[in-house]
Amino acid sequence: MTSNYSDLRERIRLLGQLLGDCISTHNGEKALAAVESLRTGFIEQRLNPSQEALEALFQQIADSDTQTLKVVTRAFSLYFSLANLAEESLLADRRRLMRDQDNIEWYGSFRRSLRECRENNISPQDIHSMLKQLRVIPVFTAHPTEARRRTTMTLLQRIYQACIERFGDNLNESEQAAAEAEIRDILDMLWASDEVRTRKPIVFDEINNGLHYFRTSLFAAIPRIYRNFDRAVAKIYPELAEESVPSFLRFGSWIGGDRDGNPFVTHETTRQAVLMHAETILAHYDQLLKALGGQLVHSDTIVAVPASIRARIQSDSALDAQVFEYNLDDYLNEPYRRLIAIMRRKLACTRKHIAALGTDAAAKTHAYQNPNELLADLHLIRDALYTYDQNAANGSIFDLIRLIETCGFHLASLDIRQESGWHYEVICNLFDQAPNLPDYRSLDNDQRFAVLQQLLAHKGAPLIYTDNLSAQSQEQLALMRTLAELRALCGEDTFGSYIISMASHGCHVLEVLLLMRFAGLSGIDEDGKPFAALPVAPLFETIEDLKAIEEVLPQLFADTQYRKLLEGQDRRQEIMLGYSDSSKDGGILTSAWQLYRAQQTITQIAHSYGLQTRLFHGRGGSVSRGGGSTHHAIAAQPAGTLQGEIKFTEQGEVLYAKYANTETAVYELTLAITGALKATATQFSRAPEQLDDYEGMIAKLADRCEQRYRALTDHSEQFYEFFSQATPIAEISLLNIGSRPAHRKKGTPTKQTIRAIPWVFSWSMARFTLPAWYGVGSALSDLSAEEQTLVDEMYRQWPFFNAFISNTEMAFAKSDMNIAAHYSELCRDEALRERIMNDIRAEAARTADGLNRMIGQPQLLAQQSELATSLQWRNAYLDPMHHIQIELLQRSRVQDLDEQSRADINNPLLRTINAIAAGLRNTG
Repeated sequence: MTSNYSDLRERIRLLGQLLGDCISTHNGEKALAAVESLRTGFIEQRLNPSQEALEALFQQIADSDTQTLKVVTRAFSLYFSLANLAEESLLADRRRLMRDQDNIEWYGSFRRSLRECRENNISPQDIHSMLKQLRVIPVFTAHPTEARRRTTMTLLQRIYQACIERFGDNLNESEQAAAEAEIRDILDMLWASDEVRTRKPIVFDEINNGLHYFRTSLFAAIPRIYRNFDRAVAKIYPELAEESVPSFLRFGSWIGGDRDGNPFVTHETTRQAVLMHAETILAHYDQLLKALGGQLVHSDTIVAVPASIRARIQSDSALDAQVFEYNLDDYLNEPYRRLIAIMRRKLACTRKHIAALGTDAAAKTHAYQNPNELLADLHLIRDALYTYDQNAANGSIFDLIRLIETCGFHLASLDIRQESGWHYEVICNLFDQAPNLPDYRSLDNDQRFAVLQQLLAHKGAPLIYTDNLSAQSQEQLALMRTLAELRALCGEDTFGSYIISMASHGCHVLEVLLLMRFAGLSGIDEDGKPFAALPVAPLFETIEDLKAIEEVLPQLFADTQYRKLLEGQDRRQEIMLGYSDSSKDGGILTSAWQLYRAQQTITQIAHSYGLQTRLFHGRGGSVSRGGGSTHHAIAAQPAGTLQGEIKFTEQGEVLYAKYANTETAVYELTLAITGALKATATQFSRAPEQLDDYEGMIAKLADRCEQRYRALTDHSEQFYEFFSQATPIAEISLLNIGSRPAHRKKGTPTKQTIRAIPWVFSWSMARFTLPAWYGVGSALSDLSAEEQTLVDEMYRQWPFFNAFISNTEMAFAKSDMNIAAHYSELCRDEALRERIMNDIRAEAARTADGLNRMIGQPQLLAQQSELATSLQWRNAYLDPMHHIQIELLQRSRVQDLDEQSRADINNPLLRTINAIAAGLRNTG
C-alpha cells in the first residue's frame, strides 16, 4: 500500500472493470447485477449503516440459489486476487522508480541497513566478520493454508506482468490497449478454470508447488540479491569494495520430508522430492550454460584466450570427441563455447546419473561428481575472462556461480521431521529383537539416555534381527538408508536437519542418532571421533516444551561424546522453536515471551559449553503463528542470540505472497537478510539500560495473558462446542488444500486434537482472529501508574516489545466483532453463545483500549494510515463473502440433508473460504 491511494485505486478500478466484462460475457448481465447489488449494498452499509437495508441484503443472499452464490463468490474471490496483485505491482513500480533515482534507502534495504551499521560505529572489519558468519535459510513448507491451485497462481502471475506493462512509463494508447487486451484474455481463462481443487493434493503436487516458485521467480531473484548487496557494501563500506559478498543465502524445504502426522510421506516420497529438486536445478543450469555459450563467442584469432582453457578441453578429450563427433572442428577457434558444450554434456550425464540413482555406469563416468567440479570449470572461464574482459567476467557467468553456490545439485536442503513418539516405538521394537538389550519401555527417560550413550560409544550399529521388525520400524530404517543413498548421489547438502518434534528429553536426540547408525549416517570415524551426517535438531513447541529446554540441553551438552560429535558440525547445535503450538497452548503474549526467553536460555547454555547455536524459527503466515514482518521479527531477536545464521519456515499463502513474482521475492528476501544482519550486529551494541526491568515486566504481562487465555480455552465449559459451530472448522477440513490431515483425532475439535493451522485459519475466517490477541487486553489493563510508565517506555525503547505490539495491532485490526457476532449465531445453544461472546467482546474492548493507550492514538491503525485504508476497502468487499458463507454453513449443516444436496452446497461454501483468505491475506 502506498500513501498515494489514487494510483492503487486506478489499477484496481481497471482490473475490476475488466473482471465485470468477463462475468457479463460468461454468465450474463443478471449474474453481474447480482454481484454489483451485493458489492454496492455492503459498501453503502459501511458508509451509512441501515438495519433495514442490511436485512434486505441478507434476504437477497437467502433467496439466491447455490449456483448464483457460486458465481458471486468466484467474482469476489478473483477480485481480491486482482486487487492484491495490483497492490504488489504498484509497490514494485515504486521500488523500481526509487532505484532509477538512486534512492534505495527504503526501510530494510541493503544500503540503509548498512548505513545504520556504519552510523552505529560498526567497523569495516566487523562487517567483514559478520558477512562471513551470515547464513539466511528460508524453508518452504506445505502446511495447508494456500487454497489456490497452481494453475490459478500461474495465470495470476501473467496478469501481474501484464499489469506492470500496462502501467509502465511512456506507453501510448495503442500499447495500453494491447496490455488491457492481454489481461482480458487471461481473465477469460481464469474464469473458465476452476480455482478450487477437485481432489485432495498428494505430496507430489505439493513438491511441484514448492518448485514452482523457484522456476518462476527465485532463480532470477537470487543473483539480483547478491548484486544488490555487493553494490550496497561498495557504497557504504568502500573499504570492502574489492571483496564480493560471500554467498550467504540457502534454501530449505519440508515438502516431502515432513512426516510428522502425515502418513503419506514415506521414504519413497522423500526420494521423489530429492530427485525432483535435482532435475529442476540441473535443467536450469543447462539453460543458463546454453545462454552463456551464446555470449562467450570470443575467438582466439582475435583475443588471447589463456592456455588454461585449451588445457581444460584437452583434459576431457574423450568427451570432447563425443560432443563434436559430428564435426570435430566446430568451435575450433572459440574455446569458451567448446568448453561450455563439454560442460553441458557433463551436466546431462549428471542428470542421468542422479535420475538413475547411480545405476547408469556410462553416465557416471562423465558426470560432475559434485557442484564444486562444475564451479571449478566456471571459475576457470571467469578467471580467463578477467585478463581482458572484466565486464564479461562479472556478468551472467558470475550470476551462475552465485546460483550454484546457493543451490548446488540439490536446490533446497530437505529437512526430515518426525515426532519423538514415533522414534520411541521404533527403538522399542529394535530392542525387543535384541536379547542383549533391556526392555526399553520399562526404563525411565534418564535410564534410556544412559543405555543409548553406551550403545553410541561403540563403533557400528548393534546387531538386530530385522526380519521380524514392525512395518513402522522397517519404514524408519528404509528412510535412513534412503538419506544415505541420496546424500552420496546429490551432495552433502541434500538434506538439512533431522528435526524431532515434541522433543522433551535428551534421549529423544540420542534415539535418532542410534537409528542413523543403521545406514552409516552416524558413528565413530577412523580417528575415534563421533560423527553425524545430518544435524539432529530438537523442536520445542508447547509452553512446557520451551520451559524444558533448561533440562534437555545441559543433559545433551554434558555428554562428552555428544560434544565431540558437534565439533564435526562447527561446534553448532541447531534448535527449532515452534511458534504455532506454543501460541495455541498458552496465548500469543505468553508464547512470544517464552520464545524470547528460550532463545536467551539456549544461547547461554550453549556458550557455557563452548558451543554455538543456529535457531530455526517455525514461523507461520499469521501473527498468532509467529508471522508478521520478517524483517522486524528477525531484527528484534534477543541481543546476541542470532550468531549470523538463521532458519525460518515460509508457509502456506505466505509463499505466494512473497515469492510469486521476482521483484517481490527480491524485496522479501532482502528484508529477511537485513533483519539477520541487524540481529547479528547486536553483538556490537549495548542493550537497553533497563532491560532487566523490561523483561521482569513482560513476564508479569505474559502471566496475566496466559491466565485470561486459559480461562477461555481450557476452563470455559463447552467452549469447543461453540468453536466447532461458530467457525467453519469442519468445512475447512473438506477443502483440498493439503495432503496432511487437519485433525490428530476425529470428533469435536479441542486445543489438543486440532492442528495449529486450522485452529488459526478457522478463527480468522469468522473474523474473531482470537489466537492473535486474546489475553493481551487483560495483560495491558489495570496497570498501576508505575507499570504503565514502564510499559510505555518498553514500547518506545525495546525492539522486541515494539514488534510484538505492532503485530498484535495489525492482527487485532483484522478482527471484526460485528461479523464475528453473526458467525456466533451458528451456535445453537443461546446461553453458551452469549456467555462466550460476552467474554470475547469484553477482552476485545480491553485489547483495543490497551493498544490505543500505549501507542498514543485515538483508534486502531491511526499511525498506520496505509494499512488502515487497505483494511477499510477490503472490509466492505469481505462483508458479502462472510454473510454468504454463513448462509451456506446454515444450509450445509441441516440434518438429514441428502449427500448430493450437501455436496451442491459445499461447492460454493468452499469457494467462500478461498475468497475470504484472498481478502484477508495471511489467515493461517
